[in-house]
Amino acid sequence: MLIVQPDPGIAMTLLRTTTILLLLFCILCTTGCTVLSGAGNQTGNISDSSSPVSIAKYSRTLAQPEFSADMVQMDTDIYNIGEVVEFVITNKKTGELSCANNPPAFSVRYQKGTGQWVIRMGKESPAPGNTTKLKPGESTSPYRFVTDGWEPGRYRIITDCGVSREILLRAIPSATPTVTSCPAGTNRSPFILVNPVSSQYAGVPFAITGTTNLAPGEDLRYSIFAIVSATTNITSAKLASSFTTVSAGSCGVNTWSAEGVIDIPGDYFIGVSNNANTVSAVRRFTVLAEARPTGTHTPPEKMPSPGISTGGPGTTPCQSPP
Repeated sequence: MLIVQPDPGIAMTLLRTTTILLLLFCILCTTGCTVLSGAGNQTGNISDSSSPVSIAKYSRTLAQPEFSADMVQMDTDIYNIGEVVEFVITNKKTGELSCANNPPAFSVRYQKGTGQWVIRMGKESPAPGNTTKLKPGESTSPYRFVTDGWEPGRYRIITDCGVSREILLRAIPSATPTVTSCPAGTNRSPFILVNPVSSQYAGVPFAITGTTNLAPGEDLRYSIFAIVSATTNITSAKLASSFTTVSAGSCGVNTWSAEGVIDIPGDYFIGVSNNANTVSAVRRFTVLAEARPTGTHTPPEKMPSPGISTGGPGTTPCQSPP
């Protein structure tokens, strides 16, 4: 009987080869098992790369009309128009949450000024499909939609899981102040206008204002006249005169003002003109002696001379009319 003894070198080579093949087989099996196990245990919290990521960088919540809104989870309830709205549906109940479709569907409604809710996105009444059962604590994949071109106002996200949540879209704050354009220029002649003057009270400081298209910085002269009645003759007496400087306005219409105190009740005129006395305006007003309205008012300091004083350099106080 012939007995063949194996070569020790060949045996060791076969053993090493078998060991390597076994290790490769285990690695492949382990990799395959890991992939299958991971796919079966996904909770649906994987981001959807087909939509842009939400860019809301703040967190604000709104009072929700329904308790179930807590199951529509969002980073914020307030968005600027054009931002991406992102949310997930999470079952926070102790039992299963049933959704009419697989995956669960949603729609967005908009509240009109009349209070009526109208469809803005999605279907009004989607047909039911294969249902989805969310276990307690289980969430869907993120849902996203873009609000570019939408109107500001209140919106409601409605899911086919029987839960909904309201959000608010607001207009994007303006980065630059709104500039009001001026009307087309016209060849207007120089003018001075005196704004209407309400009734004043004797001894109380007053201000009379107006507009002009004369240049800012130009001086205007103004005078106060008292109306004097002697039987049937009505005359006027000049009481004071001074000047004021034109202040810059907008669109070529500038402003001016005159301040003063009148101690004697009666009817008065104020006349305003430029230094060349080529442009002028006149306005009548009344000073009353009735008690002033109640309030915390400190009587002004009495002027050195009775009558009227208008303050500012160049003032010429005069005596009361006879």
